Amino acid sequence: MRWITLLGRTGTVILMVGLALVLFSLISSATEYTPGFREPVSPEEYQIVHSGVYTPQTGFQISVEATDNVHVYLLGVSLLEFDNWKTRLAEAYPDLELIRIDFFVMPMIFVMEAYPDLDDPQIPDIMDIMWNIAILDNGLQTHPEIVLWESPPSTTLSHEFFPADDLYITVIVANPSSDTVEVEMEITDLTALAAKERVVVAAKLLVSIGIALAIPWLISSKVKKAP
Repeated sequence: MRWITLLGRTGTVILMVGLALVLFSLISSATEYTPGFREPVSPEEYQIVHSGVYTPQTGFQISVEATDNVHVYLLGVSLLEFDNWKTRLAEAYPDLELIRIDFFVMPMIFVMEAYPDLDDPQIPDIMDIMWNIAILDNGLQTHPEIVLWESPPSTTLSHEFFPADDLYITVIVANPSSDTVEVEMEITDLTALAAKERVVVAAKLLVSIGIALAIPWLISSKVKKAP
């Protein structure tokens, strides 16, 4: 019976460590507030509201208020793939200065793939088609792996996100309706004290082990106390 007691107490300690890790994984600190996005989104169009490089230790919180249903997408590509996209664009459109701005790389890839015969495009021509929601839908069908998160149709939402790997992430809001929608979005950059996903995995494992070890001891203790 002593070994049951020993295992039980060990399990209790492991369980407490696991629960502590669960609490630890929930702790994140807001480190930087990004100026909010507040603009009308035209019918059947989309807009990029934020983009940048994020890691397992750096994420963000987004909050959205809209006058009608919108879709919010978090799209992410590896830094290597992002560089490959920039190279493809530079080779396809060597005289187009727009592609040298990271903000426009993803939508320009979508345009290039939707219109492979587009030669020597001019900025006004591109702007006329770039933000069409059909271009976005085609891009997401071509690259489904880049969709990190997609909201249901919503007028109000909040979401916190930390990537599993280093990624270039683009936040998109899309208006699928036939009316203009006023959208207000706030984005706060967050810093986790540790890679959140790894901590959660470790916490779940420790909690499971702790419970498995502690149960026989708890049962034995109750049996002993029974009259």
